[in-house]
Amino acid sequence: MPITRWSSRSAATGRRRFAAGSAPVDGCRCAEAVGRGPAGGAPRAALAALALLLLAAGCAGQRGGSGFGPMVRVCDESGCRDQPKAAIQPAAGEDPRTVRQQDPDAYRGEPVAALRQAAAEGDAGAAYRLGQAYEAGAGGLPRDARQAARLYAQAAEAGMPFASLRLGRLTEQGQAPGGLGRAIALYRAAAEGGVAQAAHQLGVLALDGRGLPRDPAEAAGWFRRAAEGGVPESQYNLALMLFRGEGVARQPYEAIQWMRRAGDQGVVPAQLALGRLYMTGLEEQGQDMQEAQSWLSRAAAAGDAEARRLLPGVTQAAQAERSSWQAAQRAYALQAAATHSYWWGAPYWPLLLLTPRFVAM
Repeated sequence: MPITRWSSRSAATGRRRFAAGSAPVDGCRCAEAVGRGPAGGAPRAALAALALLLLAAGCAGQRGGSGFGPMVRVCDESGCRDQPKAAIQPAAGEDPRTVRQQDPDAYRGEPVAALRQAAAEGDAGAAYRLGQAYEAGAGGLPRDARQAARLYAQAAEAGMPFASLRLGRLTEQGQAPGGLGRAIALYRAAAEGGVAQAAHQLGVLALDGRGLPRDPAEAAGWFRRAAEGGVPESQYNLALMLFRGEGVARQPYEAIQWMRRAGDQGVVPAQLALGRLYMTGLEEQGQDMQEAQSWLSRAAAAGDAEARRLLPGVTQAAQAERSSWQAAQRAYALQAAATHSYWWGAPYWPLLLLTPRFVAM
């Protein structure tokens, strides 16, 4: 199987695609855990997001074809299936805020012996993909964070921004030398190279005051940059900051727009926050039981206990006759203070996990 060589030209293309909001998607996506729910001891179980951790080995024995034809094999928790490549490519002109950025140099199941040889000959792309295989324990390799970090460093020194991102995360976790200062420098290099997830990491560190002076304004700037690049966790954080006026001028209406984008990309706390918002109304936003039902249904389907508790009453109110509906609206409006407290008290989304995505050819 041929090894795709990485070059500075391909990096520039990747950055241009990121700026245009059309990063490529390819192959068999078996494992990606980019984040966990809000940390910090949420006051209720409903605030905890559910992280989907899929095993990279799930597609190891189910690869089909070379990966260069019109069909690709896409795998998720329900199994693997062949799909036309066109079906998983972002549409031309698609809003970049609605699509999570993809790594154009993700490991695609190439034989690790070929990758090792190419990396030894100085191929940065091969080193980066081999590093992902080591980090994920894919391709028959054992999980080895130290080997992954060494290979990521080789690729990062060659200017590969996603390698800087992954090396930064290993360094921040203490699995590579250099400490938090080096991790921040690597995140900055990745962000300057157009990697939206790196901007999220910097936003979290600036907001928490970890390795950086605590600066909500700087954090909001990083979150906005990542949110514009399609990172839903940053969209959620930016929405909370805009609603609270933390580090930015208070803009409740814009906060709702970002919260909707995060909810549309599957951030469960955002779906619950929107469901409560439309259920009770809040400040300039009036009640809308149909919208409340829609958002709570999505959160409930994802397993959120609070959404499941609220959904039956909201569904009944949304389907009731006008007289009953108005009475239900008045009853829910009395709970607006609780919704206000919810939006003010929800914890911010933490650092992304950045577990490597496995893409089989």
